[in-house]
Amino acid sequence: MDFEVSELQGAEARIEELEEKLAAQTRLLRTIIDNLPMAIYAKDAQGRKILANRVDLDNNGVQDEAEVLGKTDFDFFPKHIAEQFARDDATVLKQGQAIVDREELLAESNGEESWLRTSKLPLVGDRGEILGLVGFGQDISLEKRLERENLEAAAKIKEQQQMVEGMIADLAAIPEKIADLVNGITYVARQTKMVSINATIEAARVGDLGRGFQVVAEEVAQLSDRSSQAAHQVREAIDEVESLVERILDVWKEGSYS
Repeated sequence: MDFEVSELQGAEARIEELEEKLAAQTRLLRTIIDNLPMAIYAKDAQGRKILANRVDLDNNGVQDEAEVLGKTDFDFFPKHIAEQFARDDATVLKQGQAIVDREELLAESNGEESWLRTSKLPLVGDRGEILGLVGFGQDISLEKRLERENLEAAAKIKEQQQMVEGMIADLAAIPEKIADLVNGITYVARQTKMVSINATIEAARVGDLGRGFQVVAEEVAQLSDRSSQAAHQVREAIDEVESLVERILDVWKEGSYS
């Protein structure tokens, strides 16, 4: 009898020792998962929560783990978001296929979005059966926001580039338009010069009676000469503008493709 009592006491002590070790390991596990900067959770084969750390509780909008245990994502998230979670869960639970680095939209509020980079792994029993899943979710909201801002900035830069390109194209067309105008002035100056020459000849033919007419002809000739000189100066300015535009275009192209 004493031997049986001793055996029983030894077994109880051994059980108590194992329970203490299990409790210590559980505390260690909870300390680790509750202080990791990512969501960690587990679900059973029906997609119900059986474990959730503090970050996951925050993602679900609750304070205590008891509030999520035995519940599904449909209890906490809008239907369209919960359905996506459920589809991924089914891939893990029914096919045994892990989901790795899936970007998931967690919530939308006042134009702000919350995103997770999620991995879900099958929880496999001793006989190879799928008992549930374990999930990990890293908050990438800032990363996604920066990505969106970069895309918006790139689109704005592209729009500005197109606007500048249009302005440069308009600038490049100006010398040609001015050249057409100068050609017209040059033509008028030549015609005026011819009129002046003809008037001088006619004034000489009529003698003193044409002296006043000759003075006018000389003025017209001088005006024609000044017009020709001005046209020449404008042409030189056009050449400088064209050279400048070409340099601007070259610099712009180098900047656009660098």
